[in-house]
Amino acid sequence: MTITLSAIYIIIATIAVLLTGLAIWVKTTNEMTKLKSRVHYLETNDTELKAMLAAINAKLQHIEILLASNQIKEK
Repeated sequence: MTITLSAIYIIIATIAVLLTGLAIWVKTTNEMTKLKSRVHYLETNDTELKAMLAAINAKLQHIEILLASNQIKEK
């Protein structure tokens, strides 16, 4: 059984398509890993930001109470 030239071209083209598909899969997987890492970092940062804002809010409420008590004392 002899392999014709067109059969060799078909085999080479099939291998090229499979390798391209593999390369796309690897690149996509790599990008997804990067994105998951970035989301995790941003979610962690978001928690720190919320804690910071809560502390600032508590301090502002304390300042408002002090200002209100000062105005009552002045009257």
